[in-house]
Amino acid sequence: QARACRASAMAFVKRLIGRGGGGEQLGLTTTTAPAYGVNDDEYEGYDDEHRDGDYDHGARLDGTNDGLFTTEERDDENVLGQLHERYGRRTFAAESGVIKPTSGGFLAKKACAGELHAPTSHVCAFNAHTVPENDLQLDFAYGYRGHDTRHNAVYNVDGKVVYASAATGVVYDGNEHVQQFFTFHGDDILCLAIHPELDIVATGQAGRDPVVCVWSTKTCEILAELRGFHQRAVVSLSFDSTGKFLATVGLDDEHSIAVYDWENKKVLANSKGDVKRIFNCEYNPYDGRIVTVGENHIKFWVMENGYLVGKNGVYGRLGKPSTILSIAFGSDGSAYTGNQHGVIHQWADGGEECIQKFDHVHQGPVHDLFISEDYIISCGKDGKINFFTQYMEKVFSVDMGQVVESIVDDQGKPVCYYDGKAVCVKSLYLDGVQLLVGTATGELFEFDLSTEDAWKRNRRIITQGHANVFDAHASLYNAELWGLDCHPSQAKFITAGDDRTVRTYDMYLRRQLSSRNVASRARSCAYSHDGKYIAVGFYGGGFMVYEEKTGQEVAAKKHRRSIISDVKFSPDGRWLAVASHDFFIDIYDTKSHYKRAGVCKGHGAPVTNVDWSEDGKYLQSVSQDFELLFWEIPSCELIEFAAALKDVKWATWTCTIGWPVQGVWPKHSDGTDVNGLARSRDGRVVATANEDGVVRLFRYPSDVGRADHKTFVGHSFHVTKCCFSYNDEFLVTIGGEDRTVLQWRHYEPDEGDEEMTSDVEEEIFTAVEDYEDFGITNKMEQMVFTGHLKGIPQYVPLSVYKATPMHDIPPDSGLDAGSRLAFLPCASSIYAPDDYVREPDILSAPLEAVQLEFAHGYRAHDARDNLHYAAFGDVVYSTAGLGIVYNREAHSQVFMGENPASEEISGHTDDVTCCARHPNGVIFATGEAGCNPKLIVWSSNATKRPVVIIQGYFKKAIASATFSRDGSKLCAVDCDVGHKIGVYNWQTGELLSSCDGSPEKIVNIAWSPFQDYIVTLGVKHCVFWSPDPLKGRKAVFSKRGTIQTALCCGFPAADTTVVGTQDGSLYLFRGYQLGTNARRVHKVAQAITATRDMIISAGSEGVVKFWTADLSLLLRSVSIEYPNVTTACVKSMHLHGKMLLLGTRTGEVFEMNTTSYSYNLLFQGHGYGTIWGLDAHPSDHQICTVGDDSTVRVWDVPSRRMVMVRHLGAKARSCAYHPDGTQIAVGLAGGGIIIFSSDSLDTVHLRKDRGEPIGVLKYSPNGQYIAVGSDENTIDIYDVGKQYSRIGVAKGHSSKVIQLDWSTDSALLQSASANAELLFWEMPNGAQVKFPADLRNVEWYTWSSTYGWPVQGIIPNHSLGDDITCCDRSHTRTCVAVGDARGVLRVFQYPTHQNAQSRSFGAHSGAITQVKFLFDDSYVITVGADMTICQWRVVLGAA
Repeated sequence: QARACRASAMAFVKRLIGRGGGGEQLGLTTTTAPAYGVNDDEYEGYDDEHRDGDYDHGARLDGTNDGLFTTEERDDENVLGQLHERYGRRTFAAESGVIKPTSGGFLAKKACAGELHAPTSHVCAFNAHTVPENDLQLDFAYGYRGHDTRHNAVYNVDGKVVYASAATGVVYDGNEHVQQFFTFHGDDILCLAIHPELDIVATGQAGRDPVVCVWSTKTCEILAELRGFHQRAVVSLSFDSTGKFLATVGLDDEHSIAVYDWENKKVLANSKGDVKRIFNCEYNPYDGRIVTVGENHIKFWVMENGYLVGKNGVYGRLGKPSTILSIAFGSDGSAYTGNQHGVIHQWADGGEECIQKFDHVHQGPVHDLFISEDYIISCGKDGKINFFTQYMEKVFSVDMGQVVESIVDDQGKPVCYYDGKAVCVKSLYLDGVQLLVGTATGELFEFDLSTEDAWKRNRRIITQGHANVFDAHASLYNAELWGLDCHPSQAKFITAGDDRTVRTYDMYLRRQLSSRNVASRARSCAYSHDGKYIAVGFYGGGFMVYEEKTGQEVAAKKHRRSIISDVKFSPDGRWLAVASHDFFIDIYDTKSHYKRAGVCKGHGAPVTNVDWSEDGKYLQSVSQDFELLFWEIPSCELIEFAAALKDVKWATWTCTIGWPVQGVWPKHSDGTDVNGLARSRDGRVVATANEDGVVRLFRYPSDVGRADHKTFVGHSFHVTKCCFSYNDEFLVTIGGEDRTVLQWRHYEPDEGDEEMTSDVEEEIFTAVEDYEDFGITNKMEQMVFTGHLKGIPQYVPLSVYKATPMHDIPPDSGLDAGSRLAFLPCASSIYAPDDYVREPDILSAPLEAVQLEFAHGYRAHDARDNLHYAAFGDVVYSTAGLGIVYNREAHSQVFMGENPASEEISGHTDDVTCCARHPNGVIFATGEAGCNPKLIVWSSNATKRPVVIIQGYFKKAIASATFSRDGSKLCAVDCDVGHKIGVYNWQTGELLSSCDGSPEKIVNIAWSPFQDYIVTLGVKHCVFWSPDPLKGRKAVFSKRGTIQTALCCGFPAADTTVVGTQDGSLYLFRGYQLGTNARRVHKVAQAITATRDMIISAGSEGVVKFWTADLSLLLRSVSIEYPNVTTACVKSMHLHGKMLLLGTRTGEVFEMNTTSYSYNLLFQGHGYGTIWGLDAHPSDHQICTVGDDSTVRVWDVPSRRMVMVRHLGAKARSCAYHPDGTQIAVGLAGGGIIIFSSDSLDTVHLRKDRGEPIGVLKYSPNGQYIAVGSDENTIDIYDVGKQYSRIGVAKGHSSKVIQLDWSTDSALLQSASANAELLFWEMPNGAQVKFPADLRNVEWYTWSSTYGWPVQGIIPNHSLGDDITCCDRSHTRTCVAVGDARGVLRVFQYPTHQNAQSRSFGAHSGAITQVKFLFDDSYVITVGADMTICQWRVVLGAA
């Protein structure tokens, strides 16, 4: 039965071949499949010019084929091609209706029917047969029909370019680089004429019943449809000088001519033209006659009594009849014609006599003429555009060969089609000083002719398409376009055609980026999985692979002798599948220099398509006899039971046969209807490329007999392939015979819950939890009333009130009276040194104070739009509890912060979560997290005191704030359950309007600078608000966008808003309705800023993109890459003049010049996560820090810059310098330690003896040992000189170890734990010292323990010490710096006794995790949970 089915299919294939047209379009061949070779040397090389005649139809790009044509005829190959072209078209079966059961579909009766298996448990969707909700809209057409037409590109009244490609009329706006489309035609547009008023054009097409359309170039709406008179094709059109009449010429056997009253759709007169081909007709605007020219033909026609009467032109002694191609009219009414031999004749005004002859104007045919007030312009096959005076005196020439050679890509290779020969110019049109030039190779140029040599500098390519190829054997143009693939991760695609070029296009730029010439006609192409390589399959059976970036060839193989119909890399990039019309699929190993690894053999007809499984283990393939086969790779074994693979997931689906694409076939198809298809990347729809020139869109899977669908027109005939872009934003289709590439925008419906990316989810949800868990003002503690002090009620925490002193305090303890250490487990270890005498002023505040000099950090992990230029160029932003004004020239800062020593609130007391800029650039507003958060308005010129503090309405955290366009109002949004919105008169603090914003998180609020409306953005939230009173209206997305998490916005104009979304799309709203979009242009669209001229967007992938104000054109894309900076996820941007600020999620702030697109780093901090570890260099002004961002960083304190960073791959908790400064030890959260070289951060040693975090580590003063304290309650001792071998373990703590200090002689170690234990150890054996009293006189090299005799006064009277997080003694031993859980830095005298006075300083918004003096006590450094490093200068006296 299988053999019978295969025989039947082969008979069908042979019938197709016998029909001629169908077989040629399918690329079918009756040649017996050759045996495949066993080594890579067989058929070496891939150029099909070396094939035997049986495999080569003789198509040559240059048209040469010695012995068949004379030299003159070879020069006229494009004329020959037109003479023999008849534009034959086949008919198609009528469209069948919807058929739900698959048994009633087309594929149910084919050889593949037994291989169509749905996945396990799959149930056909209830709407699988219905029209998909997705939609397509034609976005751009790449191509221009020039090989068989002339004078078909013009300027309209608005200066826009009008031309045709495929079945589409194109109106191109050069200022915006956008196109409008006229798509009424159903076949190739062969001719075009423009109305005298320049706002209307007429276009004529090929086809059995060709139509002439008259349409508006402003609206692209049809004004008149003229059909019924001509047959086969309409080849030329011309309006008369009044614009009322339209002359047309057909391609019937008699080349009939007709004159229409086009507005009334009436034929006024007609006549037989000539049995020979007529190429062109033109109305003489001066005498009203029609002139037709063609093969040995020129006639002058007048309309008399409903008839067209023609008279032949008379050459007289000035020549003999010749093939004439072009016509133009001088200002005196005389006609100029150009013929195929490069001669121009002038014909008398009102007569038929030739009055002048101009020889050798061109070498070869004169394809077009254009006459302006100043010039007679001619163009021809020799690639020259000649400019003459009205007396035919040559003025200058434009050499198109020089032009195409000089326009190159990034690799210095020509972008235009160029094979070293003259560029045949087919169309001219001059408008003022702008010259429009169309070539036979499908390219359209525009030149500036303001001076005679301006064209050499000022020119541009309007569009480019693949060229046609002249078949010298058949004397026809017969090149097709079959190869197409989209880049796996960028908005680019490649095409490969019979013109022997592989071209790369950018979907956003809408331009061809490069063109690579190959040695043979190309029929397939594919990107590698990473986009670095491109494979190309050839007509003659070979293939090649080259680097996408450089064009360098990587491999070239030829094991087949027939068309390579498909090439595809496996998803992992290991294998390359090459399918051929020799019935085989060859598998090549990319890791072994593309050595052939196997051959899949089993098909009984040419293989057309292949697809890989997602894991790269299987391959599916289809052939022209409707076989669907499956293969195991790399063994290439045929899988007999297709049902075994029914649950396999396929990386792509381009096979035209299969269970999910059954519904794309018409019931009564002849098997040639669907040339190609492509499943969208998200698997929702499938698009088909059809033989009838229509692109169809179906639901996926389409597991029905015949599904309903949407149809889209633009191609003329024979669409060969289609492909979705990597992000499904675009669909690209290519036409076989029209060689046009159409780029369609793909619109998805609003559907379902979105899947948030990790960083967006962190911002949306984790940030809210952080506000609750870590916000200082959110800390709740039960208090007890203890009485009044000076009339003020006094409270203490309940835990402190109930605390009782320890029972094992020795009688000779060194505890001060009332010391809080008496209530802690360390009480028994507190002893004063012998002979200690208190100084009289020991309880006074120290002489030392500190001044905040610099804060390293920028809060962006949960905030955005909080980085701004001030009016005079300073940079304003926030970190920790600070508002910062940064001077770029001096690299210095001033601060708006809280003074803990002041009784009045002077700044923020919790994390600053947002920052808004007043329109004047001087006033700023910052909001904070916490219970009853403050919204503080302050001046960047005077930061010490706020202008106004707004408090009371908001309850949890202020997520975002914005000033009104006139600056009089301030609007902000809360992070509470209802996400309240409040509008204030900020100068008075009056709440003007308020309401709930959304039950979902709102992340951004912005006020339009052009109008009084507010936009709020958040989780599935985009709402437009009127401010007084607040009244919101949800955004309307229609078909153009999807409701999803919106994160950022900008305002390019009045009533215009650009919104960035979490899937990377940019939505342009007009009012509250979505107008257009740029889909998935970023990984996540994180920041937007806009001006009237430009939109700038930035995403989580670290790319900044510059767009036109309507999002129609991507102007520039800049990737932010900087040494020691990971992917720069941009969260905030602000444009001031030409300078652009960029703030990243990982704490870097860049400044970019938007003219040169260069950028530099202004400052940086740690990324998201607590900074846990800090140590100061023993002899230099440097520090090292580590934290939860998995980095170790080295900072230079005097220059206030980071000098080195190393990514650890794991979170870190502690760090320490070796005493000689040569090494840095880092303790990891996973229990390991890493030793780095301090000058390079190269790894020296690795150790891992614990599974819990290493909370503290410290080298001994002699540098011989390092003590490592862990959360496993142990201290490991390592010998530095013995490759960090462990030589001891100190065990005895009942809680994690948090602080370590060595004695000066390196013989003893003291340790503090999280439960306030203070223990002592002998070193290096780790034996515990049982009698702490014996150590009362030990000199400790450092003091970082928060428990002990010299620091007992650092704990407040109302505390048990758990709010004191760290301390460090100065090297002069005169003071100690203390950090607490509230972010306050205090400085005490050393030693510190109970009730000692301190100096307090504020900057941090959360717990200070470490504090360190530099080696010379010139600075104090603090780090904290707020991801900020504060650099404090030590001064004497009050600060």
